[in-house]
Amino acid sequence: MPITKQQKAVILDDVAKLAQAAKIVVLADYRGIKVEDITQLRRNVRAAKGLFRVVKNTLSRRVFVDEKFKPLAPMFRGPVGLTFGLEEPVELVKKLTEFARTNDKFQLKGALMDGQLLSTQDLSVLATLPSKSVLYAQIMGLIDSPVGSFLGFLDANVSCFLLVLKGLEEKRAGEQEGAPQA
Repeated sequence: MPITKQQKAVILDDVAKLAQAAKIVVLADYRGIKVEDITQLRRNVRAAKGLFRVVKNTLSRRVFVDEKFKPLAPMFRGPVGLTFGLEEPVELVKKLTEFARTNDKFQLKGALMDGQLLSTQDLSVLATLPSKSVLYAQIMGLIDSPVGSFLGFLDANVSCFLLVLKGLEEKRAGEQEGAPQA
């Protein structure tokens, strides 16, 4: 049954909103993949705060006419699945590349992130990066390390100073005990 103009308008509106809100749009060839595998892919993408949509290329081309999306135009050949990353792009790309490794028929075509066209090689590199939360933890560790070392240095100096004072106090106490009483 063909799609009506009203249904096409709803699909176009939905995909246009997703494309504008997305931090990354990844295109992939999903030809020959079983429904169960696509369902698993959708779950994985959803877990990474993204959405996987299959939209006819003729409709997709209408959505991606904006200058921002022009680099994607040549990729709309054959069956194309659109993945919209709404939050952290690295986590989404990791899920997609992991799925592509386990499913030979799933082929990443490329992506658009911050107006930059990313090739499949770029996506592979992006998938190897740590997530944003891991990077934050690493930065905090780098910031905390010198501060902790400095505090340890100060603590060691204060401890040494207190030991010297205690030694002087004991020495004076010993001298006072050994001195004749008047």
